[in-house]
Amino acid sequence: MKAENESFQNPANRSIGWLVIVLTLLVLLARYPSASAESPSSTIPPDPTGVPMLINPGFECKIGTYQLESSAGGLMRIATGWTPVFISGAPWLYSTRMQFAGDDCDGSAHVERIDGEDSQGVFAQDIEWSAEPGKPFDVALYQQTAATIGADYSLSAWMLSLCGGSAMPNDCPDGFYMAKMLGIDPTGGTDPLAATVIWAENRHNFVENGERVGWQNLQVSAQAQSETITVFGRINTPFRWHGNHAFIDAFLLLDSPTAQFSALPAELDGYQIEVQWEGDISTQIRDIPSGRYEVTFDVEYRVGEAGEWQQWQSRQPAGSANFVAQAANIPHFFRVRAFSEQPEDGPEGAFPNHRFLGVWSEPMSITFLQEEPPKNFHVFIPTVMN
Repeated sequence: MKAENESFQNPANRSIGWLVIVLTLLVLLARYPSASAESPSSTIPPDPTGVPMLINPGFECKIGTYQLESSAGGLMRIATGWTPVFISGAPWLYSTRMQFAGDDCDGSAHVERIDGEDSQGVFAQDIEWSAEPGKPFDVALYQQTAATIGADYSLSAWMLSLCGGSAMPNDCPDGFYMAKMLGIDPTGGTDPLAATVIWAENRHNFVENGERVGWQNLQVSAQAQSETITVFGRINTPFRWHGNHAFIDAFLLLDSPTAQFSALPAELDGYQIEVQWEGDISTQIRDIPSGRYEVTFDVEYRVGEAGEWQQWQSRQPAGSANFVAQAANIPHFFRVRAFSEQPEDGPEGAFPNHRFLGVWSEPMSITFLQEEPPKNFHVFIPTVMN
């Protein structure tokens, strides 16, 4: 696999990006023939295939932008299809390509993006000027899309944050961070602070210990609870530091990979059992151009209704393992979820290497009627030779 901190890719490695751009343009023309690029889009109606469709998932200025006045002054440019929510502060949001190419979407200059030709830039207020540069902020961009109630969806996206700017050596203070956050609200709400939003978070700076970390992939999954779900990209930096800015790019929302257990008895007159799991990637993941996606599984258990979930198996292939009861006559609960990604070894696959996190299965319960017998042991008494 090609290094994921390389944001510029040759045309052979941008098939996903161009395919998404073309499909999104067709969707816009078919569904919004009179839509203006100067206003955000509304909820997207269902795709005939049943697969959720996001408008402008790559934040491409060629698909469209609209202007929005900043509370700190000036007109920002937001990618068509996306609506910002300013939770705190007054960050500057602008098409990355247009920001660095004098408002020219056709500019040839290199800009930070993981896919396609553009990304959404997010810049701290007074980023490198004033007596207090790089003011704190918290901002989210969201988009609603039609969904099937009860269906499981996986969201993958890429973000890059630069605390202290891009200069090297980097001077971001220890303990400071810019949180990159990816979220789904399965109820279709648009409030990023709602308890219904499921978040994934990544605080890695673009460089750590002198080595470039680069673009980070975030994944989150949810089961739709309404006919509309909402996806969020969010940057939250509670610290003031010069040069703070970030980029958001390459959203991909697909059906989740699946996971399930083989049947388990409700009770077992014993103290151990072979637990078996299996599953598969979704058709949409399998159809990603040049994709080499495989599926692995996470398994957790808890003891009793009030017990905490504990990791048992992590990123394991389909198979089984022997589980030994932790206590007798107390229900043990098990849950499993799938995770899909391309292997690092082997031929090059789809770029960027999106990862897809499945939804946890409904817990299965088994009560062991016996405890594990005590293990035999021998006391070793050394022989002392005079």
